[in-house]
Amino acid sequence: MSAVNRLWRVLVAAAVVIGFGAVAFSGTATAGIAVPGEDTVWLCKPGDADDLCAGTIDGTVNPSPGQESTPLGYTRPDEAPVDCFYLYPTQSDQPSKNSNLDKDPPIRRVAVQQARMFSSVCDVYAPMYRQVTSNGSQASHNTEVETAYQSALSGWKDYLENYNNGRGFILLGHSQGSAHTARLIDEEIDNNPDLRDRMVGAFAPGANINVPIGELVGGMYGHVPACSEDGEIGCLVAFSTYKGYPGDLAGFSRLNVGYWIYDLPRPDPSQQEVVCVNPAELDGSNGVLNPLINFDYLFGVPAGPESEAPWQSQPDYYAGECKRQTGAHWLNLSTLDLPGETRADLASLVASGNNYHVPEVNLAEGNMLRVAQDQTDAYLARDTARTKLAAKEKKLKKAKKRLRRKRVVVAKSNKRARKAAKGCRKAANPRISKAACKSKKKLKTKAKRSKKQVKNLNRKAKSLKTQIRSLEKIA
Repeated sequence: MSAVNRLWRVLVAAAVVIGFGAVAFSGTATAGIAVPGEDTVWLCKPGDADDLCAGTIDGTVNPSPGQESTPLGYTRPDEAPVDCFYLYPTQSDQPSKNSNLDKDPPIRRVAVQQARMFSSVCDVYAPMYRQVTSNGSQASHNTEVETAYQSALSGWKDYLENYNNGRGFILLGHSQGSAHTARLIDEEIDNNPDLRDRMVGAFAPGANINVPIGELVGGMYGHVPACSEDGEIGCLVAFSTYKGYPGDLAGFSRLNVGYWIYDLPRPDPSQQEVVCVNPAELDGSNGVLNPLINFDYLFGVPAGPESEAPWQSQPDYYAGECKRQTGAHWLNLSTLDLPGETRADLASLVASGNNYHVPEVNLAEGNMLRVAQDQTDAYLARDTARTKLAAKEKKLKKAKKRLRRKRVVVAKSNKRARKAAKGCRKAANPRISKAACKSKKKLKTKAKRSKKQVKNLNRKAKSLKTQIRSLEKIA
C-alpha cells in the first residue's frame, strides 16, 4: 500500500467524528434577533489579511490504480473576472440558538474545505452570519431561521452595495447555507432582471429546492432554471446525495417530509420534486465525481502554518447519477471499484448510513469548479458578444443612414438626367443641345455610381444583420 493511501486511511478514520458540514433539525425554537445592516464580518474577502480563501490551492492527485500521482494544477487568475458569494452550512456548536459572528474553528475549517478552491475561478466573498446552531431548530421556518436568514441577507446586501461593482457573481452554499441561498435567489434575484442577468450560476447542494416534476423551472423560481447543459449561465446546480434509496422519511430529496426552512408552504409532492442536477454530467465527466479535500483542515484549523500542498483529489473512484423513486429525487452515489483499487472510501466514513449529506460538496467539488469555470467563460463570451453587438448595431444604423442618402442622390440624379435628356432632344440651339446632352451623360454616370454604392451599402447592411443575428444568440 502506498504512503499516500496509508495517509488517507489514517486521516479519514479520524474524520468520522468531524465531518465536512452538518445540519440540525431538532430543538425548540426561541426568539431570535435579526440585525439588519449590522457590520459584516468576513471569512473570505479579497485583500483582507485573514482571508481564509486566499491560502494555498496546491495539492496532488491520489491516482487510480496503475497511475502516478501528479500535481492538481489549479491556479488563480491574476484578475478574477467574476465574484463568488458563499454561505456555509450548519457548523456552530455555540450554546445559543443562533450563533454570534465569531469565526469559530469549525466555521473556518468548512469555509476552507468548501469555498477556497473556488478562488481558482472567482473572487470569494464569505460573510459570517447568525446561523441556527446545532442547539437550535431547523425543523421548520421559525424565528431562529429568520434571524439567520436576515443576517445572511445583510451580508449579501453589503457585498452587493460595496464590493460587487456591477460584476457577474456565482452563489455558493451548502445545507443551511444553501437554504438561505435558495431563499435569497427567490426574494432578491429571480424577479430582478438586472441581478438575474449578472448571476453567472448558483450551487446549492443539500437544500430541498422544488421544481415541477421533470421540469427545469416553475417551482420555487419563476425565472431561474435548474442547469441542463455545460456552459449554461444564470442557472442552479442543486442535489442531495445518498447511496441507494433515501427512504420514505429522508431529511433530503423529498418534499413531503424533511428539511424545509423556507417561509413558504410545502409544495405538493404529487406535482413537485426536489431539484437534482449532477455536476459530473454537466462538466462532461459522464457522472464520474472528482472529490477534493484539504488535509490540513480535515480535523480543524491547523495550529501552525498550512503546508504548501495540502489538497488532494481522488479521481475515478466515485460516480453519481440523479434518480427518482416514490417521491424522492437524489444524486445516487456509487463506487467504480476499479481492478486493483486500494484507495480509502473517505465518503462512507463521514456519511450517516446511506445519507452522504455531510461530504457531498467535497465529493463533487472538482466537478463544480469545472462547471463554474465553464459558466464564467460563457458569461464573459456573452459580455464580449454584447459589446460587439452594440458596435455592429451602431454600424448598421450608420449604413442605413448612408443608404437612405444615396437613394435620394440616385433618385435626384435620375430625375435631372431625364430632364437633361429631354432638353438634349428638343433644344434648337446646337450649343444648348450639346450642353444638355453632356449634362445628361454626367448625371447618368453619377446615377450609375450612386446605384453601385447603394448596392454595396445594401450588401454591407445585410452582412451586418447576419452578424447581429449570430451575436444575439450569444448575447
